[in-house]
Amino acid sequence: MNIEKNLILIKGKDSTENIEFCKYENKMYTVVFKGGRTYRYNYDNITWLSNPTELNIKNKAIYANNKPLVGILKALEFNNYIKVIYKNNFNKTYHRNQIIVEESCLTNKSTVNCFEYFKELSKNIGLIVDGHKSFLGKQYEKISYISPNSALSYYLNPTKELKSSVNKDTIIFPFGFNLSQKEATFKALTNQISIIEGPPGTGKTQTILNIIANLVVEGKTVAIVSNNNAATANVYEKLQKYDLDFFCATLGKKENKEQFINSQSTEYLNMLNWNLDVESKKKLVQELKLTQNALDNMLNKQNKLANLKQQLSELEIEEQHFIREYLSKDILNLNFKSIFKLKADKIMNLIIDIKMIRNKSKGLSTLYKLRNLLKYGIITFDFYKVQIDEIIDYLYSLYYKIRINEITLEIEALEKELERYHFEVEMKKFSENSMKLFKNYIALKYSKSKLRPQFTEEDLWKNFDKVIDEYPVVLSTTHSLRNCIKENYLFDYVIIDEASQVDLLTGGLALSCARNVVVVGDLKQLTNVVNSQDKIVSNEIFKKYNLKDAYSFSTNNLLLSITKLSDSIPKTLLKEHYRCHPMIISYCNKKFYNSELIILTNETDGDKPLALYKTKVGNHARGNINQREIDIIINEVLPGVKDSKSIGIIAPYKLQVKEVSNLVDDVIEVDTVHKYQGREKDVIILSTVANDINDFIDNSNLINVAVSRAVKKLIVVSSDFENYHSNLGDLIKHIKYNNLDIIESNTSSIFDLLYKSYSNKLVEILKKSKRISEFASENLMYGLIKEVLQEKEYNTLDIAIHVPLKMTIKDISKLTYEERKFVLNPWTHNDFIIFNKLDKMPVLVVEVDGYKFHVENEEQLVRDRMKDKILSKYDIPIIRFRTNGSSEKEKLLDKFSELLKES
Repeated sequence: MNIEKNLILIKGKDSTENIEFCKYENKMYTVVFKGGRTYRYNYDNITWLSNPTELNIKNKAIYANNKPLVGILKALEFNNYIKVIYKNNFNKTYHRNQIIVEESCLTNKSTVNCFEYFKELSKNIGLIVDGHKSFLGKQYEKISYISPNSALSYYLNPTKELKSSVNKDTIIFPFGFNLSQKEATFKALTNQISIIEGPPGTGKTQTILNIIANLVVEGKTVAIVSNNNAATANVYEKLQKYDLDFFCATLGKKENKEQFINSQSTEYLNMLNWNLDVESKKKLVQELKLTQNALDNMLNKQNKLANLKQQLSELEIEEQHFIREYLSKDILNLNFKSIFKLKADKIMNLIIDIKMIRNKSKGLSTLYKLRNLLKYGIITFDFYKVQIDEIIDYLYSLYYKIRINEITLEIEALEKELERYHFEVEMKKFSENSMKLFKNYIALKYSKSKLRPQFTEEDLWKNFDKVIDEYPVVLSTTHSLRNCIKENYLFDYVIIDEASQVDLLTGGLALSCARNVVVVGDLKQLTNVVNSQDKIVSNEIFKKYNLKDAYSFSTNNLLLSITKLSDSIPKTLLKEHYRCHPMIISYCNKKFYNSELIILTNETDGDKPLALYKTKVGNHARGNINQREIDIIINEVLPGVKDSKSIGIIAPYKLQVKEVSNLVDDVIEVDTVHKYQGREKDVIILSTVANDINDFIDNSNLINVAVSRAVKKLIVVSSDFENYHSNLGDLIKHIKYNNLDIIESNTSSIFDLLYKSYSNKLVEILKKSKRISEFASENLMYGLIKEVLQEKEYNTLDIAIHVPLKMTIKDISKLTYEERKFVLNPWTHNDFIIFNKLDKMPVLVVEVDGYKFHVENEEQLVRDRMKDKILSKYDIPIIRFRTNGSSEKEKLLDKFSELLKES
């Protein structure tokens, strides 16, 4: 019978192709098969359908049981059945419920425009793979259909709503977790697209492993891809450590496929001890649910503990600077006693009290002292006999002492609480129980047979469904993933690691294979490099298509592009840092991560994690080699770290690396900063090479990677870039400040934590009268400065309010008698000081001049001119704003830009 006009099902099975003749009579079917055999069937056993409707399959894909059908010639609809006829004359019939017909998203005008841009790019941008330069062009030319359910569909036209799923009931963490990783895993499992930002040492691989585990348990397929094999190999090695690599297929380039085919095991791993009985499994699931909330609470406490330790460390360093730079020894001996146990917060209240009283009267009255007896319990009235500014200085030093003690007690209390809970033990137990559940699922899936199916290279495309069922985790590069799968196949998930190093074209290929995607990377680390020729070509092509900036090939990597495309894509920053000594990573944290990282490494007394070797003034660099820095490394640095077994030497330039490599032992790994991304060493020696700052060596991503390679010690060998407003300059400032070096400066550093506390307390008090200053104009300016400092280029600057001038000027020998008198007056202050967070040194003074008080007051004008002159002597810029002025924000931004250009 004609299979294109008839469908005959015998007991539910399509037998049309084997039937010569069929007739219905007397409530029975007579069926004559090819070959002459005749059978009679009851009416209920035969379904005979005819005159089908041919489905329009142009720009469409057909999925049977969620698996794509390829090589289709036509599809015929017989009521509730679809007969698929293939180009090789094979045919198969499916029930309507088994079939999904999807229309390509390339029927949408905007999507087509964007995709045509990618296709034109692919023909003109050179990526050489296996010797074929037109590799990308060939890949994109093959794409005639893009699933509307793919991640690429959304990427090409991000106007539709992102898909998300219901909350997961139980998420397992067999590889351990922290709060950020838990959040990232949850968002990945419940959203079509999610972004995980993984700063150095925050466990992004651990997060990827937990996502993989949960997907595999759900019966999903997942591909892990990157722009190189090193990143995916790292994931594979971690799975291998737990005997979980046997369900992974490392594919991609031809050699990898051959290696996979040739290394297949014929038998399964012995998983008998992975099996759990029903009751044991139920008990484990229940136990995980019960302990999850308690662990979350303890993880919060652990993070709080880490932040307190960081505060303590910074406060102790600042106190030492305060004592060394500012405080007189005599002041420390003042007789101060209170019948109360005063807290640091109360001491700050007292400081503000005294300042406010002094602003209204010349001295501290007996009535005021009696009030302080009641309010603060101060019983030593002779304490008030010294100058008021000395009283305040003493109280500042007392604040440090008390606050340090308070934080120490908080730390001890949290440590005891975590110890009582047996935090480390419980975390380990949770991970182990999660791993048991994971391995139990794996054992159930693979224990049906002892012998393992063997696949050929042909099976990778011919029987891909069987391959992916056996190996649900595939590892590949972004550009090769499509070559590993059959046409129109979508992985349930694609995880793109090191996405900041993935270009848009290869990233697009990976997205075309993904139903859901997790984009993992860090925009603050080194990104992909587009060569000058590709920049010119891609920019010309980009101009033709009227697309968003996010699609510009020359200025975006995949992570940046997806970040720009939509604010609705869920994003998680992994905050908990586990690699570097706190003093090392705190530079990166303040400089690049807005102080959002939670540093979980510890420091001990006597640690010296930072060192600086400055080369003498002179032109030591020739080309991209600096012989003076090489000499210092060989003769001075290495002898001091010879006991360390883990040393790395890095430089921005290959020539410097080559020269150093020839002079050191093979056990010391010498390489460029770019090649060191993803690696770490106990000791890192950074040679900056250049005599003068340039954009290449001072690139923020490069410096971030360089610093964060060091686990225990960072040694910088460099010219003196301290006076530059640059990343290297700030690194040198950070090292010198934390090493308590004597800063060769006539100005004092801003005592940041002290003045933050002072400012916060002052704001709190004055807010009761709805202001943060005596003048409304200062309130407005404070808000404006805070707003400007939020901008990226000013992320290393901060603000302090009402800092006394005498705490800004260290050496008063440059001043006249009148100027000294003015500076030493405790009530002469700067309205606002902008300072560098890394070394706390002032970079700008901002003054707000009330029209009546300043412009129409000759005496005040004289004081203003004197302050300007004094600050000028110490090279501290000042900008003044009148309360009746305008365009304050523009002027402030101009001043900030001017300062950056000058330095």
